[in-house]
Amino acid sequence: MSRPVHISIRDDLRARIDAGEWGPGERLPSETELAATYGVARMTIRQAVGALATEGNVIRRQGLGTFAADRPTRSAELLLSFTEEMRGQGREVQTKLISAAVEQPPPAVRSALLLGQSAAAVTVRRVRLVDGCPIVVQNSWLPCARFAGLDGDPLLDGSLYAMLEARYGVRIVRAKQAVTAGAAGEADAPALDLKPDEPVLKICRTTYDSSNLVVEYALSAMRPGYPIETVMQRRSAADVVTKLVSRDLRSPQAGRDPRA
Repeated sequence: MSRPVHISIRDDLRARIDAGEWGPGERLPSETELAATYGVARMTIRQAVGALATEGNVIRRQGLGTFAADRPTRSAELLLSFTEEMRGQGREVQTKLISAAVEQPPPAVRSALLLGQSAAAVTVRRVRLVDGCPIVVQNSWLPCARFAGLDGDPLLDGSLYAMLEARYGVRIVRAKQAVTAGAAGEADAPALDLKPDEPVLKICRTTYDSSNLVVEYALSAMRPGYPIETVMQRRSAADVVTKLVSRDLRSPQAGRDPRA
């Protein structure tokens, strides 16, 4: 079955916004202009733009037109909870808990959490909304032996990190994260108001505490068009060599006879 025309136009307009054709706060062409561009009726354009507004991609201002929204960004430099990140940008954040349970985790999760073959994990699944629009579905696994009872009340003020710190005395200090592109999939698409084949950013994060123990393994699906900002600093060649030498000297192999 073919997709409705207004949905195809919505997707094209969203892609053009994501590509920077209209920056935050810039006015989009009028309904009449867009109707002429796409060769459709104004009502079809109105439906497409309405869908974009519902997603938070555009803002409609009575008598002024439609403007590209200033969408929130996520930082890959600072280790903050999603709630902390968005509130720091002055955004209204809501968390809807989908489920929380004690389960046997998938093999990849078991390996990441360094769990034994029969050890269970607390699974917390939630969707995060920013300014009323669903942005991220987060699936988190935590060692049940360490966080017993978390499934009964996993969130404090909408934040899993806040609950871990307040109830369990955990001090979260670092995380490693990988970001890839993929399809929303059957499980996450409904929560994001997307179709299963629509693109999302897949974020895989492993979080550690001050004792270097794994606290959480999380897989998230994030709507496209919400940038992840990374701050990078270039070092001199001398700094890189010094770091590598220092690392080698700390290695267990250092000081061994190479002929051994």
